[in-house]
Amino acid sequence: MSRSTQNSPRKTALVDDDPVYRGFLEALLSQLPEVALVKSWVSAEELLADAKIQEVELLFVDLSLPGQGGLGLISRLNQMDNPPQCVVLTSSTDPEDVFAAIRNGACGYLIKSGDPKIFQESLKQIIHDGVSLSPSIARLLVQEFRQKTPAKPFVKKHQSVQSLTSREREVLNALAKLGNAKDVGRHLELSHETVRVHMKKIYQKLHVNSKVEALSLLAQDGLSQSGQMG
Repeated sequence: MSRSTQNSPRKTALVDDDPVYRGFLEALLSQLPEVALVKSWVSAEELLADAKIQEVELLFVDLSLPGQGGLGLISRLNQMDNPPQCVVLTSSTDPEDVFAAIRNGACGYLIKSGDPKIFQESLKQIIHDGVSLSPSIARLLVQEFRQKTPAKPFVKKHQSVQSLTSREREVLNALAKLGNAKDVGRHLELSHETVRVHMKKIYQKLHVNSKVEALSLLAQDGLSQSGQMG
């Protein structure tokens, strides 16, 4: 496996299904002397099928990926003999996502920003210190550790679908009936991209990583509601 020397550019890649933000990062990384952009992928499955992952030293990972989620991908990559450093790059500030990312082997957790200077500073911190956290995430971790005791460890819990907005609930119900985002968009007269945005928010609110998990919670909620009515 080819790895950079200490003073050579860090071989960097990213996996993000958002074409706009992925394009922004590709353009930015290609201009930075600290790194050498290896490649970008739109899904975990696409990345895992590409031998180029063996070259990557630093990988930025979005949590809400189609198919296998970012957390599962990080966990799987950390089983490699010489895994890349994985840094979460997401819009989620949910403390449960932060702790889950760290437990799965992430060395950093950054909130997406369109400011190149903020990203560049975080990148330098990762290269020099091996870890980086957005300021808001660092404060969150401090608060959580202060509030939690060893006898009550932080445990991830799924949220009820009642936490969804009426529109998000409508999208999830339509997905349960129709099975895919394209048909949901046609049924609700929404663009495919709008449906995907809704699904990302649904996953984040329910603390799930897949359509199957989300629909399972919807089914459980339906059974609960039936039991209450009966």
